[in-house]
Amino acid sequence: MVIDAGGAAATPEPLAGRVQPAAGHVLCLINEAWFFRSHFLPWALAARAAGFDVSVLGAPEAGAGGTDDGGVSFLPSSARRAGWRPQGLWAAARELRDLADRLDVSVVHVFGLHGMAIAALARLAGLRLPLVVSVTGTGFLATTRGPVRFAARAGAALTARLLDAGGPVWLCENRDDAAVLRLGRANREGRVTILTGAGVDTARFVPAPLPERPPLKLILVARMVRSKGVDLAVAAVTRARGGGLDVTLSLVGSPDPANPRALGAEELAAFARTEGVSHLGRRSDIEQLLGTHHAFILPSRGGEGLPKALLEAAAAGRPAIVTDVPGCRDFVVDGEGGFVVPAEDVEALAVAIERAGRSDLAAMGAKARAAVERSATVAQVSAAVVEVYRRLAGRAGAPIT
Repeated sequence: MVIDAGGAAATPEPLAGRVQPAAGHVLCLINEAWFFRSHFLPWALAARAAGFDVSVLGAPEAGAGGTDDGGVSFLPSSARRAGWRPQGLWAAARELRDLADRLDVSVVHVFGLHGMAIAALARLAGLRLPLVVSVTGTGFLATTRGPVRFAARAGAALTARLLDAGGPVWLCENRDDAAVLRLGRANREGRVTILTGAGVDTARFVPAPLPERPPLKLILVARMVRSKGVDLAVAAVTRARGGGLDVTLSLVGSPDPANPRALGAEELAAFARTEGVSHLGRRSDIEQLLGTHHAFILPSRGGEGLPKALLEAAAAGRPAIVTDVPGCRDFVVDGEGGFVVPAEDVEALAVAIERAGRSDLAAMGAKARAAVERSATVAQVSAAVVEVYRRLAGRAGAPIT
């Protein structure tokens, strides 16, 4: 059985302290603390509001020591992504096991393939607690080709099988990822929940009037890595401009040094020299930037869960041009809230840009916003996650075999 997150819930307020007894302690395991803060901190704040203590184990974020995390504790992990060969997984597994015991943890929530690997090792080392697994995309499993891809998929499926022996709840952002990880048994037993991404703050991202056109202004917000299709967007805009369309492209984001396919400084500089293209780097004012553009574009090569930037653009009333890959195609309906084209097809992407130039983008943006309001608000998604915590914490006293 697959359950879709839905329904309404009040947005939780951060708690600096709590007088009521804790409902339990949730220990979250993630590769990078910054990733948790940018995507999942609202889940932790909702759990705090529901009476849970929440701790996060992940690689520390530089310069984050003074941030207000609403009573959520961040603990440094020994694990590092380090490209194709992550480091410190065994040490992190022991940290997870020991922290779970020392903090009297009720539920362990692991995020991504990195967290899954550590949790599987911790299980071998004796961890026996209710488990939640968030599948945040398949990354290199989707974008790698040849024998390496086959081996990587087999390894991920084996890791998932080891974890699934304990009967965890799986939180996926699209239906394809459950198939890649071979979660058939969990699906049949009702332990797979499909969430509409991490959720988006619809009070922060609100529709604004579209700017005048021409030009048609496109924006791509993502880490500057090859899998996001940044080069494809630049090539398609160049082709559309060559066909007579007045269109510009803003690239927003910075490279990810730990990703083996991060775009280099020279590549990004070359993109910025392309007529009609600008690279704005990492920005914190995404909601304002969306308001100065007409549409969002993300020609992903795959490996997505459900991109948060896509949800933010939709909440801001901006239609999207995306590729037919898991996550993106789950949210965007071609011709309604945006356009869906085949992956790695520059010509089809250019045609979609030309279609956008002829379309009623305000009406399409309204449909995109409505799709967010149906199931992708941060309140709705957070409420679904907290309900899983409540259910699992109730059985925390019984060790899992």
